[in-house]
Amino acid sequence: MNYYQEVTLIDGDKKLYELWSDVYNQIHIALAEAKNKHDINTIGVSFPSYRYEEKGYKVFATLGDKLRVFAQSQKDLETLDLDKWLERLTDYVHVKRINEVGDKAKGHVVIRRYRHKNVLKQAEAFAEHKGITLEAALIHCAKHKQDNKPYPYINLRSISNNQPYALSIIQEMADNETQGSFNSYGINNLADKVTVPHW
Repeated sequence: MNYYQEVTLIDGDKKLYELWSDVYNQIHIALAEAKNKHDINTIGVSFPSYRYEEKGYKVFATLGDKLRVFAQSQKDLETLDLDKWLERLTDYVHVKRINEVGDKAKGHVVIRRYRHKNVLKQAEAFAEHKGITLEAALIHCAKHKQDNKPYPYINLRSISNNQPYALSIIQEMADNETQGSFNSYGINNLADKVTVPHW
């Protein structure tokens, strides 16, 4: 990733979690349009102030107040046109101009969507996979169940059916840079490990 644009959310009249919802809804629509109209699916995002820490029984989880949007070329970011998509939020966000990454990166991160796992759905899938009864699968899954993690999330609303949902975000350091495509949230699906620069 050679170019980036940074968006800072300004906490004030609106709380940060409300701003994330407003901003990310627009980012999601912009990325979907870039993919559908311009065949651009290599724009990724990162959260420079992201933190997720578990200490004992306490968890600290935050996305922070910044978003970086990355692309291979300046043209891709110009096509995305964040200024246009975030125009109605100018009182709440500061969008910097497009810059080169250059030597700023101190490493790379993978950003993925985390989906909370429903035990019944897990058991149904396990029963089908192993060819066992649902009851046996439920017993197995209850015994080996991992707790859902309270990763930082953004409340969004589906454009197709207007249902609310949480976009939970995992951001982790990566050993190596990996290029590829991103989904319409600018992140990886659960199994993918495409990276963006981090500093």
